[in-house]
Amino acid sequence: MISPYYERNRKGETGYLARDPAGIEYKDNITVQLNVPYTIGVHEGEVNGVKVVFLHHSEIFPIPYPDNGCLETVKQLAVFGKACLEYCCKRTLIPSVCVTNDWFTGLIPGYAKIGAFGDTFKGTTFFHIAHNLEPTYEGRLFPQPNQGALEYLHQLPREWLCDPRWSQLVINPSRCAIMLSDQWGTVSPSYKQDLINQSPLNDLLKQKS
Repeated sequence: MISPYYERNRKGETGYLARDPAGIEYKDNITVQLNVPYTIGVHEGEVNGVKVVFLHHSEIFPIPYPDNGCLETVKQLAVFGKACLEYCCKRTLIPSVCVTNDWFTGLIPGYAKIGAFGDTFKGTTFFHIAHNLEPTYEGRLFPQPNQGALEYLHQLPREWLCDPRWSQLVINPSRCAIMLSDQWGTVSPSYKQDLINQSPLNDLLKQKS
């Protein structure tokens, strides 16, 4: 299980993982390249037999649910997406199945399928959990007119994130997750059917249902 390690938790505390009874410890660093390189601290531990990994960068992951604009949020998603895959490469732990949860993880299958890591993840099946695809919760981001679709930053094809049929330019990480994953699921069968019937992404959902 891989998650961001926020610089400050909801109580405003720093260094809180070091006090966790699970014994989560800093191990080393990994570096990912966007328009500039980012060096990420790796912290590891084990909880109930599950290996947990926390990725730390004070500027990229400052607090849970930061009130970021479009550019900073895309940067977060891109750094996290590449860092998850880079961690697997560095540890030579190439999963047979990679499960991504919700829109924050939406770029991960994109980076694997575009070949950002060569053929490393060619044999990995990507399964995305659509926790909530309500229009106000699927991660839609609205760039400024002079920003385009921020392709220089996330380095993925524009159409993977932006539906060209929409009248407004919207960067949608959930679109990338559904389009590039091998399969998707929801928290319940009834919610899955609701999405197939009503979601603005239902054309993509139907292709893999």
